[in-house]
Amino acid sequence: MASGSCLCGEVRFAFDGEASVQLCHATRCQKATGSAFAAEIAVAPERFRWLAGEELVQTWTAPLLERPPAYQRSLCRVCGGPTPLLHPEVPWVGILAGSLDEAGGVRATHHAFLDQRAQWLSEGEDGLPRYGMRPPRP
Repeated sequence: MASGSCLCGEVRFAFDGEASVQLCHATRCQKATGSAFAAEIAVAPERFRWLAGEELVQTWTAPLLERPPAYQRSLCRVCGGPTPLLHPEVPWVGILAGSLDEAGGVRATHHAFLDQRAQWLSEGEDGLPRYGMRPPRP
């Protein structure tokens, strides 16, 4: 089992089973996280549960760039820290890996949108598959 929380700990969550982490280098992910990439976990909704603070979660939706679903991020209303995102148009819960307190079986699996990689980030080599844009669906 993996679990996590927002920065202040008021919002807490957990999910069962292994999960993969996409390291997304898309420009919007850089802007949303203030980092070189977003370490994103996708979890099936039936494996996810709120432990506390669900009512404190607020979701922001960006203008649509190309096609649905719209880009969204969720945050804690108390501290502004990232929280899991339950998007009605996608079949998974999106979780930023940095919000995990206990990682369980979570592991990074690939890089995505490297064509938009931050100019200041060296390419490096970590042995993970690398995709210039969206990775192929499994």
